[in-house]
Amino acid sequence: MSSRDDQQKLRVLTEDAERGIARAQRLLALRFLRGRGVPRDLGLGLEWLRRAAEQGHPQAQRDLGEFLEHGEGLPRNDAEARRLYHLAAHQGDPIALNHLRRLRRADGETD
Repeated sequence: MSSRDDQQKLRVLTEDAERGIARAQRLLALRFLRGRGVPRDLGLGLEWLRRAAEQGHPQAQRDLGEFLEHGEGLPRNDAEARRLYHLAAHQGDPIALNHLRRLRRADGETD
């Protein structure tokens, strides 16, 4: 794929994200978080991830929860991470459900 194609895809993705499309916001966030086709920018990546999570995108909720649980780029906040995992799990995200189970076991709870 050419550099021009990559630039075009990034432009369309950014436009969709700016229009409020949660899936595009998460995909743009992942580009910034990983430095794929754009300079790596943790702050900008987390901002796009937050926007998608606030719209109820389950994978974005889970991803943001992971950053909060581990204190990466954000102050650690276990309660908010659990809340986001819970929201994502209730929408069928299996990874978020596994995170909740892991945290419950760590707390000595049983499923």
